[in-house]
Amino acid sequence: MFSLGKKEKKEKETKTLTDTLGIDLGTLNTVIAKPSGDKFDIYKIPSVVAVKKDDPSYVLAVGEEAKKMLGRTPEDIIAVRPLRKGVVESVAQAEALIIHAIEMGAGDISSVERIVIGIPGNASEVERNAVEEIGRRAGIKYVLVISEGLAAAIGAGLPIAEASGTMVIDIGAGSSDIVVISLGGITDIETVRVGGDDIDENIVELVKQKHEVEIGLHEAEKAKIEVGMVHSQAEFENEKTTVIGKCMNTNKPKEVEIDSKLVADAAEPVILKVIEALSKVLERLSPELISGVYNKTILVGGTSLLRGLKERIYEEVGISAEVSDDPMTVVAKGAAIVAAEPRALEPEVRLKAMK
Repeated sequence: MFSLGKKEKKEKETKTLTDTLGIDLGTLNTVIAKPSGDKFDIYKIPSVVAVKKDDPSYVLAVGEEAKKMLGRTPEDIIAVRPLRKGVVESVAQAEALIIHAIEMGAGDISSVERIVIGIPGNASEVERNAVEEIGRRAGIKYVLVISEGLAAAIGAGLPIAEASGTMVIDIGAGSSDIVVISLGGITDIETVRVGGDDIDENIVELVKQKHEVEIGLHEAEKAKIEVGMVHSQAEFENEKTTVIGKCMNTNKPKEVEIDSKLVADAAEPVILKVIEALSKVLERLSPELISGVYNKTILVGGTSLLRGLKERIYEEVGISAEVSDDPMTVVAKGAAIVAAEPRALEPEVRLKAMK
């Protein structure tokens, strides 16, 4: 499945597939993909760590255990996200998260020889180097950092080696990438630091304004997942769900109803920025690539699951985008494929695959 060149001996292939991992280092969740034959073992952990308040580099808990502490910790402990808007804010916290991810994917870090980590496409050289260094400090010999958009295209099986072009619209929790790929490499990219987290925050504010009730981000995210929608000309059912918050007038618990239209209102500022970024990419796009992009554009990331998103994109820019079959895990899968075939991104291999 992963081979781009000559087939290697079965024994060597088996080893390659068991000592490699692909990691999607996300603002909200970190996804790990481990090649297993022609499939993947998938693991997901919240990108959260719990640390001492007076020493943020002292990590007490990581992942699911730390997520349960968000907003609920005693005064001397804080639960934080090592990444904000796709950017590493604390190297020590990110290191704890990556090590935990490797241990979850492989069990034993010493058995892992190669990892490939997907991060936002416009990450600076400093940010890329910081992530690579974390992997090396964990004892991994080969660490490669690649654009989430490129990893998603590989994971989705898009014909990235072709000259006609493909496009990935990756709307994550903290940032969104619009990536154009041709001949196996990125030809253009536009990143905006908005995503699903911003929608959650907007839901909190709208509920506060309309109902005078304060809800937590957990409740906002749950409502978004259950009844989420984007404004478009297509007709979708206005679904409803209930959440529990604190009444701003009485301080008592209060149940409020959230419908799809409220979520769509909350999503609108984010969608407008993504459409603006997409328009900029299309403005720069050469005529030689427009046909490929029109026919081979995919949506990935959790926000891509909002009803009406692909319809809205077509209405705004005329691109027929399709939601990936596995939008939450496709980046990690693509990274895992590159980890299993470390020469896959070298120019001579890409051109050979195209031929």
